[in-house]
Amino acid sequence: MKLSTSIALSAILLVAATPASAFEVESLPLHLYLASFAAGESPGVYEEHLVFAVSGAYRFVGISFAHEGWKSVHMFERNRQGVFVFAYPLPVLERGMAARPIGYRLVVDGAWIPDPANPLRARDATSGVMVSLVDAPWRPADRLGSWRLLDSDSRTAHFRFSGAPGYRVTVAGTFNGWDPFVHELVETSAGIYELDLVLPPGEHRYVFWYRGERVPDDLNPARLYDGEGNPVSILEVARR
Repeated sequence: MKLSTSIALSAILLVAATPASAFEVESLPLHLYLASFAAGESPGVYEEHLVFAVSGAYRFVGISFAHEGWKSVHMFERNRQGVFVFAYPLPVLERGMAARPIGYRLVVDGAWIPDPANPLRARDATSGVMVSLVDAPWRPADRLGSWRLLDSDSRTAHFRFSGAPGYRVTVAGTFNGWDPFVHELVETSAGIYELDLVLPPGEHRYVFWYRGERVPDDLNPARLYDGEGNPVSILEVARR
């Protein structure tokens, strides 16, 4: 994808209409950290965010990422010391992906440039332009808030359970009459059990059976309690 000036200007106009504030963060320490920059710096990691700081006599600064396909331009905000700052949550390493440096380019007053404060860069094989790189950790997908239970087809649920190795783990729910013997997860690595299951549209309630006990899905924050006070996980499959 060639990052032309016309595309850059269109993206800037689109994002400028709904700017993202670097200070719209839940963490007070992160807020204070962004406010503390007195000059531009090479990007770093703070509280599971990539933090960027750019200084200069610019009107606006944005950033676009390779792993997003260069489709979005995220706008910086100027702190009280005149430095443009932006905090970006560490991207999630999806299933099957290999960790790699995060590529990005700045958009400064409508012009695409590599980050002048970051010496780590490489030439993009597709467009031929210079891309800045930051060797930052990716967030693991197998944790609460990051795990994508439904695949891209919006029908296939990827159940994943972590426990002691060598056990039989099954999933029971409204999709199999709560039968704890029908759908068994496969131990793909020591203590990691997985199962792909195509589900019909609608709301599904389920639990794992492990060591003879019902266990809700720790990777799924959506749950309720049944009539006996037991937690039950919920999964919604949209109708097409």
